[in-house]
Amino acid sequence: MRPLDPDRVAAALVIRHRAGGDLLLTTPALRALRAGLPHARIDVVASRGLAPLLAGNPDVDRILDVDRRSLWQQAKLYATLARGGYDLVLDLVSNPRTAFMTRLTRAPIRVGYDIAGRRGAYTLRVPREPLGPDGRPVLRYAPEAALDQVRALGIAPRGLKLRFHVGDAARARIGTWLGDVARARGTAGGPLVACLPTGSWPAKTWAPERFAETMDRLSESGATVVWLWGPGERESVEACRALMRQPSLLAPATDWQELGALLERCALFVGNDSGPKHVAAALGVPTVTIYGPTHPATWHPPEGPHIALADDGLDCLFCNANRCPLPGDRHMRCMIDVTVDRVVAASLSLLPNTRGGAGRAPEERPCASR
Repeated sequence: MRPLDPDRVAAALVIRHRAGGDLLLTTPALRALRAGLPHARIDVVASRGLAPLLAGNPDVDRILDVDRRSLWQQAKLYATLARGGYDLVLDLVSNPRTAFMTRLTRAPIRVGYDIAGRRGAYTLRVPREPLGPDGRPVLRYAPEAALDQVRALGIAPRGLKLRFHVGDAARARIGTWLGDVARARGTAGGPLVACLPTGSWPAKTWAPERFAETMDRLSESGATVVWLWGPGERESVEACRALMRQPSLLAPATDWQELGALLERCALFVGNDSGPKHVAAALGVPTVTIYGPTHPATWHPPEGPHIALADDGLDCLFCNANRCPLPGDRHMRCMIDVTVDRVVAASLSLLPNTRGGAGRAPEERPCASR
């Protein structure tokens, strides 16, 4: 295909519904697309409830919600796509549903991954994963996959930094909450450490008692711990928090914008591989992430103050299984073998103004190459 003529693209559509973290990981592709098509309208199809992740993003003009639980809402979306007048569509999911959406637009340029049973929906097909000399997929940071579609159009990437804009209203709400907490405690406390002990997959969730012990030790070093939670998670997070010996905070209910406003006030995020971890990374907040079934080369920022912890000695590591299928002593070993001592040491190495944590060099490799 010849390089795209920007003057011939008045409206572009990007399809990236499903998980919030995955949507945020497409923001480098959106930034490159905006730079390459400065005069085009850029719409994004996202799952219901995820629009706040792109609110205020200068690379997006309109967000189209898709609600898989509502046939009526889906029909409305399909009608919008059919009459949208799009000149270009990028399908960053390329499953049967999104391939149908892409074809429905009848856009002259439709880009998607070259996957059997779906490639017919696209006028320009891109390999889902590059293969190395051994014929196996090359591991790389997740935003690169979306950028492959942008590159195929002849548009150059503009870096891998994630973009998340926190609005003034969200900042005001979190500022009020933090002010109320400080007055109730009678002190401003030490640097805030955000901990999210939950995860979307059981297999990539570290043990609650280990999170509690880690937060106790960070609290004893002078940090103020705030526990994060999302829809359906409050009860389990409160149970985890109850295992602590030291006092801590439970975050209020937040949407994605308010979560970002809280995280940008934090000195550190500690947790499993999750969407909120990507929000923290987008905001420049240092992160310590525990990995097991997912690979940090794919899901961990390649640059910045971020540490990935995994047990490198297991042959089953990075299996991508939602639930650990192994029995007996091998069950969940990838998560069990990451110790509290390692997580505490990594956290203290990134935490300023704590006892034992002022600028020590991290012992773990803080990059995605682990």
